[in-house]
Amino acid sequence: MNIVGIKELQADIGKLESCFEPDECTLITRKGKPIGFALSFSDTLVQNGLKSWFAIKAFEKGDLSLGQLANMLGKTKVDTLKMLGQFNIPVADYDLQEDFAAIEALFST
Repeated sequence: MNIVGIKELQADIGKLESCFEPDECTLITRKGKPIGFALSFSDTLVQNGLKSWFAIKAFEKGDLSLGQLANMLGKTKVDTLKMLGQFNIPVADYDLQEDFAAIEALFST
């Protein structure tokens, strides 16, 4: 694995091309701390997890339902829920204060 600083890439954009050599992986850092990876795109990369990563990110953003995510991952909904729990990814995203306001409105009428 190669390591290159973001400032180095900014100063010499040509170095970016070398980050995408076949079967290579480059760690990109800022002030010595990792901020990302650069990898060459290949079918193997897609088959070994990139598709799953994109699907999980789409679920986190609300672009996929739990059922759609499970289908894309080839898992049951229960297994998908367990996996999301292991990654600390919330399954439900709602405003608790909004629920309290609705309950309060019910009792005030």
